[in-house]
Amino acid sequence: MKNRIGSIAFLKRGFPVLVLVAGLAWAQGCATYRVTPPDSFPADPTYRKATMHAFFWGTWNDPEVLPADCGREAINDVRIQRNYLHDLASVLTLGIWMPIEVEFRCASARIREGAPIKPR
Repeated sequence: MKNRIGSIAFLKRGFPVLVLVAGLAWAQGCATYRVTPPDSFPADPTYRKATMHAFFWGTWNDPEVLPADCGREAINDVRIQRNYLHDLASVLTLGIWMPIEVEFRCASARIREGAPIKPR
């Protein structure tokens, strides 16, 4: 009977710790880096997303180059994100596999500066 009471007490003490550890494992605490020009005008407010993978401490990347299908326009801005699970994968594999999220938006067509066109 004492073992059963001891295990119930352990569950009462250990349950909050277990919930905390599980919450931290699934929390999306992440680092975000953003590169953008001072006068940014994105064509679309949503980001295009891709996951890139670096293997063997960066000697091989998949994909090697991420194609930005923006047509004739330039890239407006780029965001690089790492979350807790990316960092955990990097640590557990000792850097052999390092995933990262890359997001970008295409720039809109810019209007040429100068005198306004006079209506006829």
